[in-house]
Amino acid sequence: CTMLAYYVKKNKYYFLPESAVAMLVGVLIGGIARLSLTDLTLFSFSPELFFFVLLPPIMFDAGYSLENTKGFFDNIGAIFLYAFGGTIISAFAVGWLAFVFAQNGLIGHVDQDNPMEALLFGALISAVDPVATLSIMGSPELQCDTLLYSLVFGESVLNDAVAIVLFKTFHKYYNQEVILDGSVIAAALFSFITMTVLSILVGVGLGLLVSYIYKHTSISEFPKLEASLLYLFCYLCYATAEVFGLS
Repeated sequence: CTMLAYYVKKNKYYFLPESAVAMLVGVLIGGIARLSLTDLTLFSFSPELFFFVLLPPIMFDAGYSLENTKGFFDNIGAIFLYAFGGTIISAFAVGWLAFVFAQNGLIGHVDQDNPMEALLFGALISAVDPVATLSIMGSPELQCDTLLYSLVFGESVLNDAVAIVLFKTFHKYYNQEVILDGSVIAAALFSFITMTVLSILVGVGLGLLVSYIYKHTSISEFPKLEASLLYLFCYLCYATAEVFGLS
């Protein structure tokens, strides 16, 4: 994948982004494995591996690789509007459409009485990660508008967290015995807001703590320890939020 990404960048194949190359390699390897092997245990993918091994570095990289911080914070209002408002609207629109289609018999295997299952699906696919778009827009040859890039990148950084919180909120109230009324909707919205605020406070608090350590110690004289502490605190933010049921 790394070498293919190199050739894509070197030859300026804008029609084939690096993420698409990685997906094609995965499809090819998966197809070969499916056709040639009977035991696919080696290729199984557990949720624990994703949530505790792969996801934390991805989230850390999204924030750490933010180069144009001025453009990000100058447009923080619009970014928050797209990330929070857009993701919530997308989740509810997709969820209610799936629920209505299920009630009318257009799609199957979806609960026709409780809309929470459809809303779980909406939350699951509401966050769009425009890796290919950002890869093309970030190319120096194209000279893309910095405002547009900042908005798309900022929204893509935050919408994943919003979608995770939405999914956890809906899953909390996904119970066949729960009757969806005004009180349940109000409780779900309150849970979503509380989880979002507390998650931000956890990240900000631990970020301030590690900043204080870096500022008032001489750990920069030991680069290995400095880098290790940075990665440990990044994972600590994620682990702490998971312990308290946040995001």
